[in-house]
Amino acid sequence: MELLIRNLGRSFTLAPGETVLNVIRSSGISYSCEDGRCGMCRCRLVRGNVLEHVQPPRQTFGCPERYVLACQTSLLDDCTIEVPDLRETVIHPPTRFRGRVLGVESLSDNVRLLRIGLDRPFQYSPGQCAELELSRGLSRLYSMAGLSGDDELRFHVRMHPHGRASHMIDKQLKAGDIVRIRGPYGTSFLRQRHTKPIMILSAGTGLAPLLSILRAMAESRMLNPAHIYTGFMTREEAYGISTLHEYIEKIPSVRGKFVLIGAGKIERGLRRGLLTEAIDADFDDLSDFRVHAFGSPFAIDAVVQLLRRKGVPEDHLHVDAFHSLWN
Repeated sequence: MELLIRNLGRSFTLAPGETVLNVIRSSGISYSCEDGRCGMCRCRLVRGNVLEHVQPPRQTFGCPERYVLACQTSLLDDCTIEVPDLRETVIHPPTRFRGRVLGVESLSDNVRLLRIGLDRPFQYSPGQCAELELSRGLSRLYSMAGLSGDDELRFHVRMHPHGRASHMIDKQLKAGDIVRIRGPYGTSFLRQRHTKPIMILSAGTGLAPLLSILRAMAESRMLNPAHIYTGFMTREEAYGISTLHEYIEKIPSVRGKFVLIGAGKIERGLRRGLLTEAIDADFDDLSDFRVHAFGSPFAIDAVVQLLRRKGVPEDHLHVDAFHSLWN
């Protein structure tokens, strides 16, 4: 069966059952985990029929076009696909290594800062995440709040009433404990070649990748007009706002909007309402924007639907919805 990568003008022959990724590695497409978790090898299916080896089916956030993961897709007949712009891809092959817990600190009533020391460099892009194996059979993905080159990894972990991982981090992990790490993963990393407006959205513990991206923008002196929206259910959950202000002050082109959802006193700099309501009120057309979105699937799904209606191109919409599956 023949596979055509339309935007590269290249063709490949696939054997029955062979994955798309297996034959297009040389094309420069970004990939990482190779088992369907990270979403980095997402391609647009233009024509043809494929078999997707993913169970359960991955969420598409209501995508009107069909996207598939190259590592989880084989052909049923001749197909045509489009891969991401190679100038916008970044390849950090996933690695496995160990880190040593430096400490667990409280950022708010229900968010903890987990600090892990490194004895070797760990390369990743701003906005990406890593998988932490806390014990045998207990692993979770968390976004890094720092940058490559830091001598420690910093993760923001939300406490869940019946969460095994969050309970272990909060109550059992102690300085000196060893944690196994694998990564990086994630598709919503900062594209520094982009020169047009940027919008960065976070909800809850989506603040960690937001801090990573803002720090990278400040250190690289990016001048893109950037609009930051971050939402919290209550004022008590609105941690990290002072840190966000510090970064925003270093980037003249950035404008921050902090949205409070639910009950609580409205303070200066906070807006009442939903993220979707704030964005809808502020913009009529977002067709020139590149958007990075982080947070819970419930919150991000509604935002993504709005962004599409506002004209954000599909290949400029980068979404990492925590605790969800792609497509």
